Amino acid sequence: MISREDRREAEHQIARLIYTYCHRLDGADLEGAASLFENARWQLSPEIVCHGKAEHLAALKEPIIVYGDKLGTRHMVGNLITDVADDGLTARSMSYVISFQVVEGFPLQPIYQGRYEDTFALTDGEWHFVSRTVHSDGIGDMSHHHKSA
Repeated sequence: MISREDRREAEHQIARLIYTYCHRLDGADLEGAASLFENARWQLSPEIVCHGKAEHLAALKEPIIVYGDKLGTRHMVGNLITDVADDGLTARSMSYVISFQVVEGFPLQPIYQGRYEDTFALTDGEWHFVSRTVHSDGIGDMSHHHKSA
């Protein structure tokens, strides 16, 4: 049975992973964002399912518009709930995500809202993603974020 202190530390490390993904993505570090899914499944929709870093990176690079060294986005994650298994080796989380964007000629506005369902594992003392399923609940004007919009 995992101790209360170890559970809190696991929740903290998992939250850092989730937030790190957003920071890397917003900073146009697509390779860094994809690296968090090195050995993980990432499902953006029923049609788009990636396994590992290379597939995830390709799925990010293909549609996303990069403005120099940024995307002009801010991915805001909230209402994070994390459940760590009693053995302390796996965990699940769910959270909401809202993405805002502002770039030249495109005023600040929400462009996406959805939910993340994530699973994690602890290997050699480090938490890592096992899977992420993205559920889209609403899409705004993506014309300055996705090439195909």
